[in-house]
Amino acid sequence: MNNWKVKNPRPDLSFEIAFTAAYRKATRKFTHPAQIELACLQAQYPAVLMPIEDNDVLAGRIQFGLVGYGIQGQTGGTGYYIDEPRVTLALERQDGNAKYREDLHDLLTFWKSHNTYGRVFRNTPKEIAEIIPEDKWETHAVAASPIIRMAGAYIDFDKLVRIGICGLEDEVREALGTAAERGKDPVIYECMLGALQVLRSCCAFYQKEAEEKAGTAATPERRKEMQDLARALKGIQEHAPESMLEGLQLCWLYGLMCPLVEFGRMDVYIGDLYVHDIDNGIITEQEALKMVQSYFYLIDSLDDETDGRVIVGGYGRRNPENADRFCLVACEACRTVKEILPQFTLRFNKDTPKDVWDAAMRCIGEGRTYPLLYNDDVLVPSVMNAFGVDRERAETYMPLGCGEIEFDHYSFGSPNGSLGTLKVLELAIHGGYDPVSDTYLSFKSKRLDECSSYDEFVDIYKKHLDRFIETQAKYERYIYDSIGSMHPFMMVTMLYDGCIERGKGIFNGGCAYLAGTLELYGNVNVANSLAAIKKLVFEEKRMSAKTMIDALDANFFGYEKERRMMMDAPKYGNDLPYVDSILVDLHDYLCQKVREQAPKVGLKSYLCVNINNAQNTTLARWVGASPDGRKAGTPMANANNPSSGTDKNGLTAMLNSIVKPSHANMAGMVQNMRFTKETWNDADGKVQYLLLDYFNRGGAQSMITVVGKDDLYNAMQHPEDYKDLIVRIGGLSARFVELKKDVQQEIYDRTSY
Repeated sequence: MNNWKVKNPRPDLSFEIAFTAAYRKATRKFTHPAQIELACLQAQYPAVLMPIEDNDVLAGRIQFGLVGYGIQGQTGGTGYYIDEPRVTLALERQDGNAKYREDLHDLLTFWKSHNTYGRVFRNTPKEIAEIIPEDKWETHAVAASPIIRMAGAYIDFDKLVRIGICGLEDEVREALGTAAERGKDPVIYECMLGALQVLRSCCAFYQKEAEEKAGTAATPERRKEMQDLARALKGIQEHAPESMLEGLQLCWLYGLMCPLVEFGRMDVYIGDLYVHDIDNGIITEQEALKMVQSYFYLIDSLDDETDGRVIVGGYGRRNPENADRFCLVACEACRTVKEILPQFTLRFNKDTPKDVWDAAMRCIGEGRTYPLLYNDDVLVPSVMNAFGVDRERAETYMPLGCGEIEFDHYSFGSPNGSLGTLKVLELAIHGGYDPVSDTYLSFKSKRLDECSSYDEFVDIYKKHLDRFIETQAKYERYIYDSIGSMHPFMMVTMLYDGCIERGKGIFNGGCAYLAGTLELYGNVNVANSLAAIKKLVFEEKRMSAKTMIDALDANFFGYEKERRMMMDAPKYGNDLPYVDSILVDLHDYLCQKVREQAPKVGLKSYLCVNINNAQNTTLARWVGASPDGRKAGTPMANANNPSSGTDKNGLTAMLNSIVKPSHANMAGMVQNMRFTKETWNDADGKVQYLLLDYFNRGGAQSMITVVGKDDLYNAMQHPEDYKDLIVRIGGLSARFVELKKDVQQEIYDRTSY
């Protein structure tokens, strides 16, 4: 659960008690989901908003409740939620009178059956629950897991800035006026207007605070900042944003009410206002930078390290000249805001200005891990093919969270399931049986030592994969239908294409392109393992399948020679066709099988993603030893990268391997690279030329950490001296010293160039 970076958090659970009372009252009075949601929005905002802090030039700190309304875990929870462990801790440890403790007991018992997560999980159809019964992937051995969340909304910030609250209200009122003749539901429109009124109350709440702070400011500079902020908060209640400050403030407060964790193409929706203000002498470059820095600090304050995307650059921008000027300010804010968020992302192409590229390289070279680099010249055509859309739509692609792709304010493709492909291989080797949990996790089949050929075993493995893939697709459809029937998510709905016209909540018929994604973990280890099985057991016959299974079951104790043979088998990441072709075949099979499920379950697309975060370590804890020589419980390879320490033929060979799997049949793939400071900042610029060559040869994406291996070692020994050391894990960045020890070790073990 997030800690929300606020200086003076609320001391007790009075908000949670009041929210529960408001929810109870609403459900007694109303049956329409929009009316219940509006009542909960009114109870939550501005109650969870926190004071403006000393260095803020924008308003909008927040502390989500342990009970409340959200859209995914990073905003408290999905739908109506409770953080049961922390409420329990408050009951057991927090001071309070008898009435307060009685209210906390009430919270626990009431929300046990009323929270959205529990309702969705309990009502999962039997055919799904029998195959993916557990969502406790952190503590249980599972091959596949459901994930209950609505992750990754990208609302139309550009429209919001162009028309403002007033324009959006006009659009909703117009739809309400014609609802009856169009056969649409008037209640949702009435509640949308109510939600926008709550937004106005949040603006007024902070306007009053800014005015008060201006009156007590310690310096003339701070007085002016608060006066400007108060005027901006007043202005956005009356008209569409007319300044950069008004635009940023409106986007931030609207985003908090959604509540969002992704903040879109910032150069598009702020670029024009920035250029207008600079060119007309309304603000200085330093003032503009401070506003963007404040925006970035507010994103970081949400404390949701897997999200918080800000995107700049690339094709499909309506205002590229102004946007590119803003990109330089955004890059400087990225360089100087030394936090783990936002996940600052540069979409680039052959026309990206050199000064923007150079600013990005400077950020990376200083160890920021940002910007994340996305190659539009590869990805736009790939997205066209994978999603079946035209180029105009593909140019609006947006990486979210750890790297999944969807379209700006048009599609939604929440990653609501994970598949451990290495765990499934373990099951296939043992005939469906899991030696870690001592039970069958899949159907009974031939064991590896009962197969007469490599092809026969691979065919069995694929059938086990199919079982979980088909079930996960059904689950994706189920979760949309289940949550969509309960939650219109009106603030998101109003800024998604076509939803107002349709008069439907985003997940209840409003979204034009409802999609889904399936997270994959372990592909590289599977390819390395299959290479060992193929070479040692079936081609060279230097090891029997029975001996291999015995060695795996013993975690190689007493089988050191056999483990060495497995470790010496070809490994992905060295530009070896033998194993690279196995990975490509596996990748293509998974992508195609996942993709085939979309029409079967009624989604516009259903695609796989290979965007590992720390789950390559967490999930691997419950996977036994594997034929690539990996010991039981130790980390799997991260995303599309070579398994740690196995890429031994140099940087060029590694890059040659990772360009081989296609991006044109999936919804996101991550390549993590780590360079020493000396190599990256070498005067000859050799590494950066190699990186450009990688992109020119089809490299789609890269996430780069520039750090010395000695720094990582020293940080493990003396964490107190390395509190600001930030590293890229997979689809997220984190302070190295705050990571779990096994995650630290996995990062340390990766190859540095």
